[in-house]
Amino acid sequence: MMLSSELTTSLGIELKWLTDTTFSCRFCVLTKNKNSLTITSKKVVEGSLSTVIESLPRNYPVALTLSGKGTLHKVIHTENDPDAAQVLKNAFPGVEENDFHCQVFTDEGVSLVSIVRKSITDPLLDKLERAGIKIYNLTVGAGVTTHIWPQLSIRHKEMRFDGHMFTLSESKTLLNYSASPEFKHELPVKIGDEAIAENMIVAYAAAFQLMLHDRLSVIAANTETVQAAFEKFLEQAKLKKQLLVMTFGLFFLLLISFLLFSYYNAENSRLVREVGTQTASADHTELLQRHIAENEYLMKRLGWNGGYNYGYLLNELGSSAPNRLVLTNVLMNDYKTDQEKQLMEPNIRIKGTTDNLAAVNNWIFILKEKPWVKTVRLVQYQQEAESELYEFNLLLTY
Repeated sequence: MMLSSELTTSLGIELKWLTDTTFSCRFCVLTKNKNSLTITSKKVVEGSLSTVIESLPRNYPVALTLSGKGTLHKVIHTENDPDAAQVLKNAFPGVEENDFHCQVFTDEGVSLVSIVRKSITDPLLDKLERAGIKIYNLTVGAGVTTHIWPQLSIRHKEMRFDGHMFTLSESKTLLNYSASPEFKHELPVKIGDEAIAENMIVAYAAAFQLMLHDRLSVIAANTETVQAAFEKFLEQAKLKKQLLVMTFGLFFLLLISFLLFSYYNAENSRLVREVGTQTASADHTELLQRHIAENEYLMKRLGWNGGYNYGYLLNELGSSAPNRLVLTNVLMNDYKTDQEKQLMEPNIRIKGTTDNLAAVNNWIFILKEKPWVKTVRLVQYQQEAESELYEFNLLLTY
């Protein structure tokens, strides 16, 4: 589910009070795969708290948002880095700090302050925890959606959805907030290219913030029990990762040790066999080399031409010769010098005439590209007496 502090799956829940005992619950499961986020499941459930709890998935890190009846919101002007306690007093002068969970979101000197009574929140959190719902982030109202505003297809200065309206400046910073059941977006809403119901936006934003908590400025209510649970969750995940890395490290070391032992044991056995046969192999090798040398000498004496058919060689020469060349003589294995007679390397002597030296050079280049040709060199090149033609001699070895 996670490595270190990076979550790959999270469950976002918006729990909206309809009355003191009934709720509208909207939840979605958000899954991260590489750089993409996908909503793998979503649902809306209305009814009592027990009905809601029965419908919720288990074994996911949960980001819970409380909204509806019992939550209060106010926008005030503050400093860019305000003190939360002072902001609460300025927004709600008659409120006792110890009686409420407070959440402050500040954007360019404007703070959205959201509160909810501890007397109704703490019993709710306790029931959810006893039901196996592990809550690691608690927010109040729709302030958590600020992280996904750039993803939404809503481009107006008044961002309306599911009963919420955020008024934004030209630079898309917060100016005001209000809530009314009449606030709806006139067109279907999308997150990126994926359509999303308006009543799922807050739940999606809560899951999004929890999943990317290490990359975002987290918006959260000042709930010590939830914050402590999340810190413990991260520590346990970090410890699991360390144990996993240690286990794989030990396994890798054991594997390397086994492979090295097998390799050196096989090498030792090979060396023992080689030592036992080295003397006989040396004698046998010398005998084979002498026998091969004798056979090579006999083959050269018999005029061995490297296994190539003379007709094939002549065809290769004729078909590759440029039109500007006229071949007058082709001799196979015509050894002139003492060195050639001693080496007896298969060769072809070619004589011809041309009126263009470039044609000879081009042919030499073409012949060198033949896979059966070893070397080609121009032995002689001279102009014929009383003629515009040039005579050339080539020596080709193969």
